Amino acid sequence: MNTFWWVALVAVVLLALVAAVVDGRGRSDRGPRSRRPRQPAGSV
Repeated sequence: MNTFWWVALVAVVLLALVAAVVDGRGRSDRGPRSRRPRQPAGSV
């Protein structure tokens, strides 16, 4: 029983970390990439 709870806890933590990393990459990739090309083109 004790081992099951540790495995379940580790699984939940890993899922949370993966979700956070994927969400962070998705936001950083979409935001700056769509904004960077527009700024130099508009200023020039």
